Amino acid sequence: MQYNQPLPTPPPARPPLNQHTMESGARVWISEADGDDAWIFCEVTSRSNEELKLQSVLTKKLFTRKRVPSATDEAGELKYEGVELANTPLSDHEKAEGHDNDMITLPHLHEPAILHAIGERFDRGEIYTWTGPVLIAVNPFQRLPLYTTVSKV
Repeated sequence: MQYNQPLPTPPPARPPLNQHTMESGARVWISEADGDDAWIFCEVTSRSNEELKLQSVLTKKLFTRKRVPSATDEAGELKYEGVELANTPLSDHEKAEGHDNDMITLPHLHEPAILHAIGERFDRGEIYTWTGPVLIAVNPFQRLPLYTTVSKV
């Protein structure tokens, strides 16, 4: 046996889609106290040092968020009021392989990311989701054949 063979090349990574910065084109979640939804999925249309201009991905409604001074300003990371970066969407193949079974693997783990991930899994009938060692179970609002007196053979 030879052990000096090179390791196989990993598959190419998906493009990040500006997932770590709030540049134009980045996808983000914004909080909205006045609407039906607590968080709205938006795309950054422009950014300045003072404000962020956004557009809802679904309704095309325009929003503006003011900059919030933070300790990370020196590192070049600007914060804006009620704005959180969105995670890069997983492909259908990645979802089928279970890449979304554990939310601890998400680059951004915050309230809108958790709600979105659990909601997507619920829509697919997957009511159990891990976050590290914690299991989150969502009420499926239907009877499941888990606890029954009928034995399956």
